[in-house]
Amino acid sequence: MGRFDAIVQTLKNNDARFTHVPAAQPISNGLLTLTLARWVVALATIVSVIGPTHAQPLDLSGKTVTLAIATPSGGGYDLYGRMVARHIGRYLPGNPTVVPQNMPGAGSLIAANWLANVAPKDGTAIAIIPSATLFENLLGNAQARFDARALRWLVSLNDYTAVAVAWHDTSFMTADDLLGKEFLVGSNAPASDTTVWPLLLNALIGTKTKLVRGYPGTAGIALAMERGEVQGMIGDDWASIKANKASWLRDNKVRILMQMTTDRHADLSDVPLASDFAKDEDNRRVLALFVARQKYGRPFLAPPATPDAIADVYREAFAKLVTDGEFLRDAEQAQLIIKAAPGAEVTALVESIHSLPREVIDKASTLIRRITQ
Repeated sequence: MGRFDAIVQTLKNNDARFTHVPAAQPISNGLLTLTLARWVVALATIVSVIGPTHAQPLDLSGKTVTLAIATPSGGGYDLYGRMVARHIGRYLPGNPTVVPQNMPGAGSLIAANWLANVAPKDGTAIAIIPSATLFENLLGNAQARFDARALRWLVSLNDYTAVAVAWHDTSFMTADDLLGKEFLVGSNAPASDTTVWPLLLNALIGTKTKLVRGYPGTAGIALAMERGEVQGMIGDDWASIKANKASWLRDNKVRILMQMTTDRHADLSDVPLASDFAKDEDNRRVLALFVARQKYGRPFLAPPATPDAIADVYREAFAKLVTDGEFLRDAEQAQLIIKAAPGAEVTALVESIHSLPREVIDKASTLIRRITQ
C-alpha cells in the first residue's frame, strides 16, 4: 500500500466521512495521479493532522512601542498621543514601554507614509494621524502613498469640530463678516487643516480668507494671533482650543465664528455651520465629504497588514483605557475630551466615504488640487 493510500485507509478507519474515497488510478506514463476528490482528502488530512492554525499571542514584554504623532509638539494631537503613551502600556500584553515620537511635516503625510510603508506590523508601532490627512490618497494626492481602507483603525478618542476663530481685537464679529471682508489667518503645511479649510471655504461658500503660510503647527499660529501677526485661524479643533487655550476662552480673547461639522457642537449651539452658507447643492455635497472625513478626529492606527490578532489586542486595550479612572482623571486635568468610537465604527465610515458617488469625489479631488497648488 502506498503512503497516500495508507493515510486514506487511516481516515476510513477513523472517520466514516471518508469511506467513499476513490482509489488512485495509474495513467499512461506510469505516474500516479490524484483525482479532485483525493486532493480534497489530502487537504483534509493535513488540516486534521496540523489542526486549526492560531496566531501566536502577542507578547510585548521588554519591547518598546513607538507611538508616532503626526503633528508638532504642543497641539491637540500631540496632547492626545502623549496621554495615551503614558497609560496604554498597562493594557498591552507584557506591559511595554510606549514612546511618543513626533513626526510632523507635509501636512502629516510624513507620519502617514511611515505608518503605511515603513512601520513594523508586529505590534510595536502605532500612530495618531489627523483623519483628514488619511483621505489625501482618495482625493488624488500623489504624495499620499497609502489607502485609508488598508490601515488598521484602532479607535478614535474624540470627534473633530473644525472652527473659524477670530482674535478679539479684530472687526470680525460674526460668520457673515467672513463673507464680506478679507480675513488674514495663519496656516502651516499645504495639506494641513489650517491651510485646506480656509481655501475650501473660499471656494465653496465665498469667504475672503487670505493665508499667511509656514507656521509650525497650530501652536505657532496661536502665538502669531497673540502677537497680532494674523487675525485668526480656520481649521483648528474646538476641543484643542479648549485644552490648549483655556485662557483665551476664559478671558474672551477669541470669537468662534463658524464650525465645519455635520451638526452643531453642544458647546457652540449659536455658531452657524459652514454648510448654512453653501452656494448650491453640488457645493453642499462636496462640503459634506470634507466634513465627513474629519468626523473621527483623534484616530489611532496600526500599519496595513497588521494581523487581526494584534489589531484586536490594541482595540481591546483602548476599550479598557477609555474606562480607566486614572487615564480619565489625567485627561480631564489636561482639558482633553474623551469621546471614544471603536475601530470598527471608524472603519465603517472610511468605507462609506470611499463609496460616495464618483462625481462627488472627483469634484472634491479637482477642488483640493486647485486650491493647494
